[in-house]
Order: sequence, then C-alpha cells, then structure tokens
Amino acid sequence: MGVQLTNTEHCWRDAIVEWKVRGIRGATTVTENSQEAIGEAVSELLDVIENQNQLNPEDIVSVTFTATQDLDAIFPAAIARQRPHWQDVPLLDVQQMSVEGSLKRCIRVLIHVNTSKPQKEISHAYLRGASNLRPDWRLTYTSHSL
Repeated sequence: MGVQLTNTEHCWRDAIVEWKVRGIRGATTVTENSQEAIGEAVSELLDVIENQNQLNPEDIVSVTFTATQDLDAIFPAAIARQRPHWQDVPLLDVQQMSVEGSLKRCIRVLIHVNTSKPQKEISHAYLRGASNLRPDWRLTYTSHSL
C-alpha cells in the first residue's frame, strides 16, 4: 500500500512540480571595446530579456556572461549588477572560446531562472550582429519594443 499524503502535502508537492529551472539565452554585439559600448549593449540585452519574459530578479538562479577575447574594457556582470534588484543575483563572467571565423565583439548570456513557464514560452534574445547566431531564436526587436 502506498504512502498516504495529506491535502497540504499534495498541494505542496504539486506546487514544486510546477516550478522548474529554465535557461534563457541571449547575445549581442558591440561596436567597440569601450565601457560605454559594452554597457549600452548589455543593458539593452537584459532589458529585452527581462521584458519579454516578465522576469523578476528574485527568480533568477544565476547568470553567466561570456565575452569574446577582443572585449576587455569592463565586465558584463558589472553592468548587470547595477540594475535594480540585481545586487544579490549570482553573476559570472568568462571568456568565450576563440574559434576561427567566429563573431567578433560578442557578448553572450545564459540566465537560469525558476519559472512555471514551459520551455516553449521562454523568449531568447539575439540582438544586433548576434541575430544570425540562432536564427530560430531571433527576436524581432526595436528600441521602441520596450
């Protein structure tokens, strides 16, 4: 005979099953290796991801940024840390693997979030010159979309 659960235990168990950790991907490019250009691109990328996914920073598990080796003026995580309510979000910067012929001056992001959304409802953002990296996930975006 199976274990009997109380109504509270059923509700608690069902609530846990609904929430999953999902990954949100994104990428963008910058025009030059400067703090201003990197800051603008990272802010734009995170604005789009937050808005398109109705993302609450409290639900963010962790964020990993990669930057190509031609970008070293500022850490993308330093830009993210300045965002409202992002001060306690675990952030990490790493250098993107250098592959011959790959996209230059590119910043990529992987955001792990707790969400009840199914995978197909997650909106990924590939902006500027990075829009060709994942044409299947390309987000039609203009600065007026926000």
